[in-house]
Amino acid sequence: MELNTPITVIFFGIQGAGKGTQARLLRKYLDENTRRKTLYLETGQLLRNFAEKDGYTNKLVDDVISHGELLPSFMPTYVLGKELANSFTGEEHLIFDGAARRKDQATMIDSILRLYKRTPYHVIILDIPEELAIERMLGRGREDDTKESIQKRIAWTKEHEAEILEKFEHFNCTIHTIDGSKPIADIQKDIYNALNI
Repeated sequence: MELNTPITVIFFGIQGAGKGTQARLLRKYLDENTRRKTLYLETGQLLRNFAEKDGYTNKLVDDVISHGELLPSFMPTYVLGKELANSFTGEEHLIFDGAARRKDQATMIDSILRLYKRTPYHVIILDIPEELAIERMLGRGREDDTKESIQKRIAWTKEHEAEILEKFEHFNCTIHTIDGSKPIADIQKDIYNALNI
């Protein structure tokens, strides 16, 4: 693939799979090796930023996040849509991290990318064992990351994983499954090979 052609990548996998690490590495690579900027959209961070602000909805979102629960689908879509509307010029590479936790969110993301004429796109699935994911998440030291809340979120994600991926299989995208339990540099290489960059 021509490196200066804008690419769109959605990182998918259970919590702790390394999506953020690999998304940031890909962003750094694209920023250093192409003439385009990269817009990195991490849904979890966008939601945490929203929850920290004053307001009725912000407090409700903060309460849900603090209890390790899942937000209704309109909230992730809202923060992603707002960030794109405010920051995206159409020229940047796009990297999504944690954009689809439910099958209706996959549909919404696809509709966003069709609006912005960013199809076909890539879905990178980082596949790791649940035990490794829990170990990684606990190592982050976040207040809302107790073992119980992590297990709850992972169980929910795994329960809905198949139907989310089935949605993507019907969209104009290429799905790549990558072994996320390898060393970081090896995973990075596998992703670049999958993206043909």
